[in-house]
Amino acid sequence: MSDLPLDTALENPELAEASLIVDYLYDHPEFFLQHPELLSRLRLPHQQRGVVSLVERQLELQREKIRALEDDITRLMGIARQNEQIFYALNDLHLELLKAADQTALISALQAFTTKMPLVQSCALVDLQQNTDQVAQLQLILQRRLSGKSYYFGRLNRDEMAALFEPHIHSVSLQLLKLSEDQQFLLAFGSDSDEHFQPGMDTLFLDHLAKLVLAVLPSAV
Repeated sequence: MSDLPLDTALENPELAEASLIVDYLYDHPEFFLQHPELLSRLRLPHQQRGVVSLVERQLELQREKIRALEDDITRLMGIARQNEQIFYALNDLHLELLKAADQTALISALQAFTTKMPLVQSCALVDLQQNTDQVAQLQLILQRRLSGKSYYFGRLNRDEMAALFEPHIHSVSLQLLKLSEDQQFLLAFGSDSDEHFQPGMDTLFLDHLAKLVLAVLPSAV
């Protein structure tokens, strides 16, 4: 039902009449069944085709809805394929980490895992206890980007990116792993897509990955 304000109806009688027609058609959906001749006579303005019949417009709207549904199905199928790819990559990573006897083998397993991930091209695992220029630069990045949080998703500036990845990487995932307060690691993934890693991303998958890496780190360092 229409909720047209009384003052608007008084100021614009044509709008009030249109509102009454809308209300009537809502209350009598069988109207065009009782007056089928109107369907062939009604004409609606169309941006591309000028004027079309009501039936043509209804068919066009239905086709648009079908196209939108097809797009949604295609998108969901793409997500399902990516999830399947991630599932198998994670299974392989489990097996490789069980065999990792040192940090080099651990990093190699993570890099192999990265090559199987959709839209992820690079991976780094850095021991933040090392006294190196890279770690010093990363400490500044962690202070600026993480600010006491465990994750950062998004872009880095050119100097920050140089401490981790090649120039073709455009968005990153940074994850702080803590074996203890005195023993911390940075796990980073990089994508050449600007939009792949974004603020507000869900961390469920990365939480599991962090637990997995933390479980094997003590025997690998």
